[in-house]
Amino acid sequence: MASTSLSAFATGQAAAFKMFEVVGRKPMIDAYCTKGRKPHDIVGEIKIRDVYFSYPARPKELILKGLSLRIRSGKTTALVGRSGSGKSTVIGLIERFYDPLAGEILIDGIDLKRLQLGWIRQKMGLVSQEPVLFAASIRDNIAYGRDDASSQDIMAAAALANAANFISELPQV
Repeated sequence: MASTSLSAFATGQAAAFKMFEVVGRKPMIDAYCTKGRKPHDIVGEIKIRDVYFSYPARPKELILKGLSLRIRSGKTTALVGRSGSGKSTVIGLIERFYDPLAGEILIDGIDLKRLQLGWIRQKMGLVSQEPVLFAASIRDNIAYGRDDASSQDIMAAAALANAANFISELPQV
């Protein structure tokens, strides 16, 4: 009777092997590394210079082929294109979830790779096209990822996102 379960055991063993392989791999970008520059403050000028990129799972399929882009501080910038054209990839590179194969990404003239990763990610905020709200208050959703956010910080973020008026009109529960 045990022989009928042997294929399930073999399938489970193969799946566990792949899972442990993923869990045990050393990431190329260490999110917990404390090395790198932490400038006093950030203006937020972003320059992408001649960037080439392909995802590790599809190394032969170039997503970005020589992309150059300047995003000025304090200006609204939209990335527009068909599905698969690299819009989300650009954001992933700026947030340094990946490094480009070639080219460079600069923030205030400093190569992104030279900045402390945790510090630079704390300086960024992203409102995606398909926002996900957590089962928490609006305040908690705005402050998500920034434990030290004050009420003033949260109100300023809501104003910058053009959400303050909308939020103020919601019923107080």
